[in-house]
Amino acid sequence: MSLRPLILALVATAAAAQPATRAEVAAQRAAIEQRFAQEKLDCQSRFSVASCLDDVRQRRHDAMAPLVKREHELAAEERSERASAQTQRVRERELAAAQDEGQKRERLLTASPPASSVSPAARTPKALSPEAAEHNRLKAAQKADAEAAKRREQAEARQLHQQRVQAEHEARQKSRTKPAAAPLPLPGASAASKAAN
Repeated sequence: MSLRPLILALVATAAAAQPATRAEVAAQRAAIEQRFAQEKLDCQSRFSVASCLDDVRQRRHDAMAPLVKREHELAAEERSERASAQTQRVRERELAAAQDEGQKRERLLTASPPASSVSPAARTPKALSPEAAEHNRLKAAQKADAEAAKRREQAEARQLHQQRVQAEHEARQKSRTKPAAAPLPLPGASAASKAAN
């Protein structure tokens, strides 16, 4: 019973003085766990072990509640810090990209020739001559015909393979040494045979 007042005093001080870091929380948690493990061992020597253990569990839960709450608060603070750092990194990247884009535009404006010196004909793509267009069309048609022929050959090869597999399966079925089982009798036939007996 000498541990109980000590534990209650420690729980009260732990609740009053919130730990500042995860390490402090972990240290307090380990101390509480160690003390309650000793109390559990003390309960084993008593006559009513179950009620003693229930009491120890309840006190342990009460002692751990402020620590768990503080762990949650620390985790929330860490998440908030990580989010703000990520937001800052994104802003810096966007600012750097905007500066790079501005520098590229400035270089393009200073390096490009004046718009009046470039003729409109130079900007438009050349039209194909009728002979070149016909040549491209014939080339595309030949390519399409070759691909279709290749697909037909592949389909025929697949069909031949499937026929060969089917023939091998049928040959294995015919060469089975065990004869097929006799068919089952008809349902009405069994009733007729019982009536005859």
